[in-house]
Amino acid sequence: MAARSMRLTQLLLFTLLCGFAGLSAAKHLDLDGVHHHQHHLHSATTHHRRRLQRDSRARDAVGAGGSSHQCDAVKSYFESIDIKSSGTYSEKGAICGGSCCNNATELELRDKAAGMFEQLLHHHTSSLRGVLETNAKQFQSHVVELAQISENMTHSLFSKVYTRMVPPSRMMIHQLYTEIMNHLIYTSNYTNSNGQLGRRGIGSVQSNLEEAVKRFFVQLFPVAYHQMVHLSKNNLGDLHEDYVNCLQHNFDEMHPFGDIPQQVQSSLGKSVHMSNVFMNALLQAAEVLSEADALYGEQLTDTCKLHLLKMHYCPNCNGHHSSGRSETKLCYGYCKNVMRGCSAEYAGLLDSPWSGVVDALNNLVTTHILSDSGIINVIKHLQNYFSEAIMAAMHNGPELEQKVKKTCGTPSLTPYSSGEPDARPPPHKNNVKWATDPDPGMVLFLSTIDKSKEFYTTIVDNFCDEQHSREDHSCWTGDRFGDYTQLLINPGTDSQRYNPEVPFDAKAQTGELNELVDKLIKIRKSIGAAAPSNSIQASHDIQNDMGEGSGGGEGQIGDDEEEYGGAHGSGDGSGDGPHTPIEESEGTTTNEVESRDSGKTSGSNPLEATATWMLLTLVTMLFSSCS
Repeated sequence: MAARSMRLTQLLLFTLLCGFAGLSAAKHLDLDGVHHHQHHLHSATTHHRRRLQRDSRARDAVGAGGSSHQCDAVKSYFESIDIKSSGTYSEKGAICGGSCCNNATELELRDKAAGMFEQLLHHHTSSLRGVLETNAKQFQSHVVELAQISENMTHSLFSKVYTRMVPPSRMMIHQLYTEIMNHLIYTSNYTNSNGQLGRRGIGSVQSNLEEAVKRFFVQLFPVAYHQMVHLSKNNLGDLHEDYVNCLQHNFDEMHPFGDIPQQVQSSLGKSVHMSNVFMNALLQAAEVLSEADALYGEQLTDTCKLHLLKMHYCPNCNGHHSSGRSETKLCYGYCKNVMRGCSAEYAGLLDSPWSGVVDALNNLVTTHILSDSGIINVIKHLQNYFSEAIMAAMHNGPELEQKVKKTCGTPSLTPYSSGEPDARPPPHKNNVKWATDPDPGMVLFLSTIDKSKEFYTTIVDNFCDEQHSREDHSCWTGDRFGDYTQLLINPGTDSQRYNPEVPFDAKAQTGELNELVDKLIKIRKSIGAAAPSNSIQASHDIQNDMGEGSGGGEGQIGDDEEEYGGAHGSGDGSGDGPHTPIEESEGTTTNEVESRDSGKTSGSNPLEATATWMLLTLVTMLFSSCS
């Protein structure tokens, strides 16, 4: 037993000496690592300043003559865009750090760059607003023209087929089509001087038109009965006014035209209603764009303006002049980060509700406006409806005469008021043709507005896609020509909070933009109420609810936060990295303890076993350090 204890004591002394030697070496190495890490952090902190100094020294090495020559070329470019340069090149601007721009010049260029960004938004907003307003006017013009042609065709039909009905029916036909056209002229009849919907509203407009249609058939009944059902060669003349009143008063009970009047009321009323909803949505959406257009200059932050300056003009301030039509090669990621950051508020708040309006308009046009029951087909078939109504009365002539005699008695006649029984209006043209269908124009319109989904995101993405190559190597990073290493942040206000160039500040949101959001939601709901589409509407409602709950784009935010958090780690790619080894080490130790406990025999000395286990553990740890 004593010999065994001696051996254990010698082994313990040996391992302790080895362990102390290992710890001393590790301490020396660790101190070197700490000093190296501190030196690395210090270098990273001063990297931007040294980079500007290095660029400045490089320019100074070229010589005063070369620098002056470069700035003279830049000065000519600045003058071409109405920017004045001092020409002394002795004062470097605080933002760009170049000899070709002083602080005053940088301030002018900053405003110029901000103006370019505003103009980009103005251009695209104005173009889209023009598409909406132009299509509203063209659609209205087309359906009104169709109504005019339909009226001419109806007159022509009566003059050829229902000749004796022409004189008394001509005025009532004209009155009906006048009502139809008045209800189709949305912009002049359904809006007030402020461009807002008038008192009647679109729903009341539909009911008024249905009343006009019924009034037409009520007035047509005595004429059709007298001229096509009851007329006899020996009994010519006009129906007495009292008899006409009796027929019109009992129109609903006698049901002379079958269900055709109700069909015309329903189809014409609904189709005109849908056309008014369509034009109303286009004009209201255009008004929202106009109001957004007026806010662009107010929403740009100082950080946005600073990076627009760095993106557009800092290369010039550092002596890099683009000749001819070639432009400074911007880093793709840098361009998108700056542009997305500057437009984050618009894209985050307006893109989703605007896309909802586009989906609703698409559904309205495809399932209602251009369908068989849409306004275009209904107007084209009006004269057929009128003819079918008269034919129905003639087909049910005997039964109808019995109802008339039972209710109003024998017809009493008066001489023709026109003087001639066959008096008729001037003949109509026989070659009346329908106007060209708007289907191709509608398809182009739908394609155009469909591309406007994610409107503001698309604007800035297209700018970077069209103007610059999609590379992040050997390009302008905002400070120098090199590689752009920052993360490209996805659209959405939540994601843009981590934008490395222009981070989004939720506190900067304004009430004006929120009001525009409400207006877009109301437009979408008004379309959905008139033309519901379960699949499209439900899908968008779910997306909209998710967007409103998360601030937009939450599906991508988690990845962005994780990637961006990793980029700000210790430089070894470790976001959660340092924690993982610790958790694994603790787990291993626990497993080893359990293994040791389970391996003990019942016959061992507890105190000796414990001391032996502790010694072996210590030997293992120190031996690892020594090795």
